[in-house]
Amino acid sequence: MIVIFSFKKYLSIKIFIFDKKPYFCKNIFSMSTAVLEKKLTSLTSLPKILTKMQDFLQTETQERISFREKITEDDKAEFINGKIVMHSPASDGHNESVLNLATLGNVFVNLHELGKVRAEKALVEMTRNDYEPDVAFWSNPKAQRIETIQNVYPIPDFIVEVLSKGSIKRDRVTKFEDYAAHGVKEYWIVDTAKQTVEQYILPSEDSETYALLHKLSVGDDIQSFVIEGFKIPVLAIFDAKTNLETLQRLIQGV
Repeated sequence: MIVIFSFKKYLSIKIFIFDKKPYFCKNIFSMSTAVLEKKLTSLTSLPKILTKMQDFLQTETQERISFREKITEDDKAEFINGKIVMHSPASDGHNESVLNLATLGNVFVNLHELGKVRAEKALVEMTRNDYEPDVAFWSNPKAQRIETIQNVYPIPDFIVEVLSKGSIKRDRVTKFEDYAAHGVKEYWIVDTAKQTVEQYILPSEDSETYALLHKLSVGDDIQSFVIEGFKIPVLAIFDAKTNLETLQRLIQGV
């Protein structure tokens, strides 16, 4: 039963296993776990299917180990659904937004001793994939267990991804589903072109699907659901002057 649940979670494996059964694939994305389990257990070929799936995952695991051994601190890379995704240099707008938000978050979290904030180069390990979120936050006591020499991080409580041309599908689909399935409580998607922030949260502890809490733009304030007391103007993510003013206010506790 555990294997079947995992199979439900990883959409790409479902396609891999059932690519010769279009009628089954057609509605598989909208199936509940219970319905999917019922369909799977009704198949006489279930043992063969599970064996193929286990073989597939074992091969992929070895590729993931190889990925971690080969990447260096200079690489910006992720391991997603069995593939190594190398990231090209980001636009200045992307870099500015990541730096602005990470700076504000890091200062606030350190001032109030709430945990840890890391940006871009923190490799996060999930069940199947390795990601490097643009900004990530770990609350205490999880943050206190992160060691200085550690280069693979546990699942964060809060993640921000800043959209770029090559990352839209990953950020809005793959990561959106995977972060939620692994209990990342809050997820922001930042659009530098439109200067907007979409704030998603898990509605309850057992939820595996995000709910949109707010979609905010310049002129609005955004307050984190997870980082208690962290409230900033959306403009502070995109504008250097506003960012500095906000940083000063956070330091002063105003």
